Parts: sequence; structure tokens; C-alpha cells
Amino acid sequence: MGSGIFRTFSVAFDFLALNTTTLNPVVFGFMSQWVSFIVVVGLVLFLSIPKKMDGRNLPLGFRLDPDFGRIRFLPKKPMMYLIAAGFFAGISTTTYYFMIGSTNASSVLPYGQLVIVYLLIADLFAEKDTPTIIEIQCITSILLGVLLVGVTPGGFDLGTLALVLIPMNISSAFVTFYQRKAKRYELRSGLKVDSLNIRLWSLLVLNLTFSILALVLVPPQNWNSMTITFLPLLGFMIGSAVATFLSLVFYVRALGRGSMSVVNSLSSISVVLGIPLTLIGNLIIPGAFGEISADTFLWMLRVFGVILVVIGVIALQAADVRSIVTIKVKRQTGDILPALFDIKGVESASAVAGLHDYILSIKSRSLGKTRSNILRKIQTIPEVSEVETMVILREFR
Repeated sequence: MGSGIFRTFSVAFDFLALNTTTLNPVVFGFMSQWVSFIVVVGLVLFLSIPKKMDGRNLPLGFRLDPDFGRIRFLPKKPMMYLIAAGFFAGISTTTYYFMIGSTNASSVLPYGQLVIVYLLIADLFAEKDTPTIIEIQCITSILLGVLLVGVTPGGFDLGTLALVLIPMNISSAFVTFYQRKAKRYELRSGLKVDSLNIRLWSLLVLNLTFSILALVLVPPQNWNSMTITFLPLLGFMIGSAVATFLSLVFYVRALGRGSMSVVNSLSSISVVLGIPLTLIGNLIIPGAFGEISADTFLWMLRVFGVILVVIGVIALQAADVRSIVTIKVKRQTGDILPALFDIKGVESASAVAGLHDYILSIKSRSLGKTRSNILRKIQTIPEVSEVETMVILREFR
């Protein structure tokens, strides 16, 4: 949820900058992304400074991510994941800057939530599973909601919808997939790749990809005003960089703990904030957050679209079936905790003393999926001798 809130602030800074100048949106994006990289390098270096905490010398960034030690190069495998994530993020970012030049903040924030649908469909294909009724309802609700949010006085903006449906959200789905793989990579026992270094290195690849695309897509004459507008827009770009940094650090940390579609569902609080951001922002600075139509019916459609998106993502989160699984292993078995935690759907895995050896907290969208997608994978681990599952009926937190 923190990720979604900071994402809203990031979009607000971008709209403020673009709607107070005539600069080409992609040219602004080029400047903003490299300013963002410099800001991120500075932030990660600052957060690498050690400080006495809890009797230990820990980096300041420990508070943001306990896996963080310092700025560093990562091993080959997680670095390859980040190169892939950065490449797809570059494509998604290019479409984002094209889009914010032709619409308003209340549309941009919900558009990004279509990635939940793509991730959910990808999960179903990966698991060779059939969707449940609730999954079909969520996909339909989110898709219809996003389409309604994109309604203009002349109907649907087919160009914008094409950008949203194809390059923007397909690329975002790959970004989420590879960032999650990087975050879950174990450097050593109990230590995973931290979200701060993930942001730093994926951003470098993102900027290189985006820069190449920008130079190809933007006519040479549109670059002329870049030097004139750089200093006046620097404050907006730094604000956007800090907000995006915090948004993505929280987002990647969440990916390390939960499923891709649920994490995106929780971060979709930005959808709710989009309309008040546009309306209140334009009251304070007229025109700064995009053109506002006076058509009441159009705004009713957009509000209804946002409601549909929110219902879809909340239903996706609320429909989960939670279970506790206890495991006994064979004698003289080594530690299988990492293997258990790596199973998709396992939220937490604990080694315990007593009658059982391990306790897992698992979550899926139906009992059938719990059995077919999680329990069967647990039972295929050779060291496991006995598995007991207890479905949670009611829970207080």
C-alpha cells in the first residue's frame, strides 16, 4: 500500500512538470530518468553509511530492507534477472511517458493496474490450471473498470488503449516476474538480494533501454529545448525520483513475501487516489494535472470504472484460502527450509522443535489449488515423510 501511495506522488510530480511546460513528454522522461538514476545512486550510497543500531553496526538502509548491506555488484544470476527486468521496464516506461502527454492522472493510475490481469493469466498458464469463478470475476471487473476510466468525450482513445493493453502492461508483467525472482534469490542462508540494489541496477538498464527508444522515436528538433527547461524542472524530477525510489523499494520488498497478483492488488490504492489527485490538483494549479472534462456523465463513468477496478483487486485479495501445514521429515535430513519457502503460495516457512519439523503458512484462491499447486509440490520433496494440512476458518490479527 505504501508503494501505491508513493506511486501516486511520483505521477503527480510528472504531471506538474509536463503541464507547466511545452516540452515533449519523452524528452522530459529522458531527463527525468537520468536525474532519477543520479538520485538513486546518491540515496543508496547514503543508506550504505553504517550506524549503531541494536548493538550492531548496520547500514541506514537496514530500516528500509533488512537484507541491505551496502551498494554492490550482485552475483551473475540475480544480475541477469535485473537486466531482463530493466529491459522490459524501459519499454513500459517509454509507453508511460507517451501516455501522460495525452491524458490525466485519474486515467494513468488505473491503467497500470491491468498488469494484475496479465499476472493472473500468466499464473494460470504456468500452473496449467483452470481459473476459479472469483478469478474470472476479478479479471472481468478490472478489465471493464480500466476501459471505463479511459473513456473520453469522443469515445475510447484507441491509441492510448493499445499502448496500455500491449507494451505497457505486458512489459510490466515481465518486470514484476523478474524482480520477484531477483528478490527471492538467496545470496547465503537467511540473506536475500535487497530491494535497494535491485532498484539501482534495474534502473540503469531501464535508462539505457529507454534512451535508445527515445532517440529513435523522438524527432531531433524536439530535443532542442531540453537544456533550457532542465533547471526549471529539476525540482519536479528530483521529487519524482525520490517518490519512485520509495515506491519501488516497498514494492520489491512485498514481492519477496507475497504472490505477484496480490502485491499488485494491494498497491492499487493508487487507483483510488487518482481522481482526487486530478480534481484537487487542478483546483490548486489549473491545468497542472491534465484537462478536466465538464461532462458529468463522463466523470460518473470514470468513477464507476475506478470502483470496478477496486472491487476486482479487493475480491482477488479477499477470496484467498489460508492454511497451516505441518511437516515431518525423514531422519538425518538436512535443512529444506529454503526449498519449502520457494514453493509458490508459501507465505512463511519455519523450522520448529517438537512433534513437527516445519510449519508453513500457505495461501491460494481455492482448496483445489491448495491441493494441486502447493501440497503436491511439498510431497514431491524426497526428505518429506508426513504432511498435515489445517484450513483456517476464522482469523483475528
